[in-house]
Amino acid sequence: MGLFSIFKKRKDEPEITIVPSDGVVALTDGILFEDAGIFLKWGVDIEADKLYAKKEFRADRTIYQWGQKKILNGLSLPLKTVCWNHEQHSGTKSLESVEFLSENEDAKHQFQAIRDHLETVLGKSRQDEDMEPGEAALEWRIKAVKVVLNLYNKERPKVKFEMGWWV
Repeated sequence: MGLFSIFKKRKDEPEITIVPSDGVVALTDGILFEDAGIFLKWGVDIEADKLYAKKEFRADRTIYQWGQKKILNGLSLPLKTVCWNHEQHSGTKSLESVEFLSENEDAKHQFQAIRDHLETVLGKSRQDEDMEPGEAALEWRIKAVKVVLNLYNKERPKVKFEMGWWV
């Protein structure tokens, strides 16, 4: 028995994870998929438990589709995580953010519905004033975690929701 062996975790001990009940409170530590009762800490290896619904490989990134999930006290969206190959800090694919992206004529309605929900659970947002007419950029901060909601009107309307600790 070495001097520092008391600090080593025994291999037969299961790791205990307490699943928080409130998605907003849990946001500083990770993301809670409320309908599935799954809590993932920010920075965890996505490949470890393979809880994603689908994985897509691209030349410069890997996209993990989580499927339709409820987050932040009831907001239901089809979520994904994009791991850019050049941004990963090691060989693991770490959970740094989740996002929702929609490009269609219904984007303005989706933006408003997401905005209303976020303002109900997170409060008033900080708004970027340097936007073109018809566009919006909203941001909330919960300690080191950023929640961002954007509406773009280039060729066609696009809404993007993203939250994470590296957003």
